[in-house]
Amino acid sequence: MPADRILFVTGRLAEASLRELLATLAPKVGFEYDVAVLGISVAALMSVDFVARKLEPPQQVDRVLLPGWCGGDLESLAQKFGTPFERGPKDMFDLPEYFGDRIKT
Repeated sequence: MPADRILFVTGRLAEASLRELLATLAPKVGFEYDVAVLGISVAALMSVDFVARKLEPPQQVDRVLLPGWCGGDLESLAQKFGTPFERGPKDMFDLPEYFGDRIKT
């Protein structure tokens, strides 16, 4: 069974740290990933409306993970892009805990 491919959406300031974290986390959890950096410095300031305007249509991803602070109705994004959207943790460094029940030992 192929691994899930997850698109992580972030801002410019968090990009390098997120990529570093995902490089370690993805093999442990068993997913593939892409990172979309939208035209904003601080990811916590994103809203669903902003994401709808700025995100390029995600291709070949199973789901899109937004920062936990991203406000608004995620169903509107799922309908627009044809891909499930979900909110991740409010702090990217909580991603290991977020995926915790799926970490392979």
